Amino acid sequence: MISAGNPYVLPSVLVGAAVYLGLSFLTDASVLVRVGVLLAIAGVVPVVVNRVVGAVRGEDAGDAEVDPAADPEE
Repeated sequence: MISAGNPYVLPSVLVGAAVYLGLSFLTDASVLVRVGVLLAIAGVVPVVVNRVVGAVRGEDAGDAEVDPAADPEE
């Protein structure tokens, strides 16, 4: 899910970086809290948004697990 094929990765990484910098300048949050927020925004949000958008569009997430190179005659 976190790949070049997921169009939500770059925007979420940019937003995560902006939030990280904002937390750095505006609060006394520890480094662990800031890095946790960055990882949550940059790592979890694109996966969730991609699945939600896929479900709304009617795309079946189970099709991604099917091997297209497998021989159906076997």
